[in-house]
Amino acid sequence: MVPQHGETAVDVQPVTQNLLDLAAKSETPWRIPPLPELPAPRGLFGVTDPADVAWLRSMNSDHPARSLQQPAALDSPAAQAISRTHIHCVGGQPEGIVRRPVPATQPDGSPSRIRELPTGHDCMITMPMELTELLLEVQDHRSAA
Repeated sequence: MVPQHGETAVDVQPVTQNLLDLAAKSETPWRIPPLPELPAPRGLFGVTDPADVAWLRSMNSDHPARSLQQPAALDSPAAQAISRTHIHCVGGQPEGIVRRPVPATQPDGSPSRIRELPTGHDCMITMPMELTELLLEVQDHRSAA
């Protein structure tokens, strides 16, 4: 999610409201339990390897509901001057998730930079080497600028 100043996760991904609604009906409305594993190829955040799924399950914990409800505070001029690169995980997008288009230019006026990985949400687990290469590319781009 890439919110604008004042937006919440629900503003960016309306399907998030479903998680908040389920939490509100529970005994612990302040927390959202880890999501269930889905059939392949979606798996658990795009992770399907059984060993990786088991490890990820051991690391997952509840998510605070307020983090999805609280508006983002992104009105700092200094933050707007930072160049950004968007890394989109484009494999097996779950139902109800619609990626907001990245504007052609960044807040600092430079062209937007978008890189893609053909994997699910947890690319650091499913494609760690490829993610590392992209992050190094971003670092090299920033050093050259």
